[in-house]
Amino acid sequence: MVQIPTLVQDLPLTRLTHSVLVGTMKFTLDQFGAFFNAQNPAPARLAQQQASFSTAYGTLNAAYALTRESLLTQDISSLDDEGDQLYLAVKETSLAAQRMTYVQARKQAGDRNVVLLKKYRIDTKENIISEWSKIQQLCEEANASAQITADMATLGLTEVMARLTTIADTLRDKLTERSSEMPALKAMKQAREALYPEYRALIQLLNAFALVSDNVHQYATLISTLNGNIDYVRIHAMKDGGETQGSGGSSQSGEGGEQGGGDNGGGESGGDNGGSGGFDTGDNGGSGGFDTGS
Repeated sequence: MVQIPTLVQDLPLTRLTHSVLVGTMKFTLDQFGAFFNAQNPAPARLAQQQASFSTAYGTLNAAYALTRESLLTQDISSLDDEGDQLYLAVKETSLAAQRMTYVQARKQAGDRNVVLLKKYRIDTKENIISEWSKIQQLCEEANASAQITADMATLGLTEVMARLTTIADTLRDKLTERSSEMPALKAMKQAREALYPEYRALIQLLNAFALVSDNVHQYATLISTLNGNIDYVRIHAMKDGGETQGSGGSSQSGEGGEQGGGDNGGGESGGDNGGSGGFDTGDNGGSGGFDTGS
């Protein structure tokens, strides 16, 4: 009976954050290097494609070194998530107080707070810049008004508003800082897009050679090692939904533009927030009739 070799499985590249992609591609490059050191001679076409992939990886790694996305965007995402919860606490507490007809002071404070919140129409799932511009204006008005300050105290929201104000100010500064990094983020996005086809072509060739090789064990160790790492990435390091080939993050409000590591929802690239799916299956699940030239 003919034994069909195991092939390298698909790796959804666009769903990997910048840091995970760089690490995974470095691991792949190292494993191919070990394979070529053990195979003498190695298939020429596979070696040529490995060299092309290595060049693309070098560009990716250099671009990654120029961006602090992995740190700055995570900070933004974390602050956005915390701030969203604080704002919702203010909203829900005010609405609940508005219904407390039997405690007049709390009801009146709730009534005034609800009027204030309706004025700004804040949606925690909207564009992160728009959302936090509104929240900052809300905090400034609340802090400047003795009546609103007293109402917040009546509802036990003084500390909540103080922290919300701090987050709004910090996010303003961090979003401004990140906007200055857009050239580096653009370079990272371009480097990712250039690497994808090189990786897929390399894996296609490896799978094709594995299928036509007379020695079923020749490629088994390399393929098994790559698949083990892909399994690990899928379980432990893959973002849920949304593309991440730019600067995005993971929560809800989207800023559009680049990574995914996204502040909210999707991605280190498809935009910071609210990216649109984009599950990249890759072309590397088999030979697909790829001519190995052997």
